[in-house]
Amino acid sequence: MVRPVLTTLFAVALVAGCGATTTPEPEQAERSDPLDSVSAEELFRRGRLLTDAGDHIRAEQYISAAIQRGYPEERALPALMQACLAASRLVAALQYAEPYLARHPDHWALRVLVASIHMGLDHAGRARDELLQVLRDAPEEPPQAHYFLGVLYRDSLDDPARAAEHFARYLALEPEGEHRAEAAAGVAGESGPRLPQRVPMPAEGHEAPQTAPTPPAAEPPPQNSTGDESEAP
Repeated sequence: MVRPVLTTLFAVALVAGCGATTTPEPEQAERSDPLDSVSAEELFRRGRLLTDAGDHIRAEQYISAAIQRGYPEERALPALMQACLAASRLVAALQYAEPYLARHPDHWALRVLVASIHMGLDHAGRARDELLQVLRDAPEEPPQAHYFLGVLYRDSLDDPARAAEHFARYLALEPEGEHRAEAAAGVAGESGPRLPQRVPMPAEGHEAPQTAPTPPAAEPPPQNSTGDESEAP
């Protein structure tokens, strides 16, 4: 008699336990992401507004979420890189840019930008390789690639002769360029600023709003951005 009674009690307890675990708590039922129903276009728009408002971390999260929900990556990437670089999240910027570059190896402006980010992270060899590939394969000769190589050879690779060659080529291609004073000093063998100014991403048809927008109301940001951060060099 004992065994059938224990078996019956165990079965009742098991059923009761399963029922307790499958019944959602009211608090759990209310934890759905309020942005689940927001379209990719609206996420991107909010990300741009957050960038304009100076909230670059949340801007990155919104724009990254927009891409994951189908917003065209080639249109969103410039704004995403802008948000990452403004927040000094250099590693995160590379995590977004390099997979795209692997799929679009002839995006030369992005490759120069990636090289400059590697320079900011003190990855001199990787930066040099990217820049040399641009000069070797790009249909046009970007002056900025020569400028960055001049900085690399001068400051990181200890080759002042090659630095002078690239600075001279930069001046030949862009005599009124923003780095002309530093390049002229490099040709003369003088030192200059150790860290270059990064190349801006092409706008890809997106322009900043003409009026100062109101940033979106505070909401829990989408939880899908990369978590690695890097301090500004």
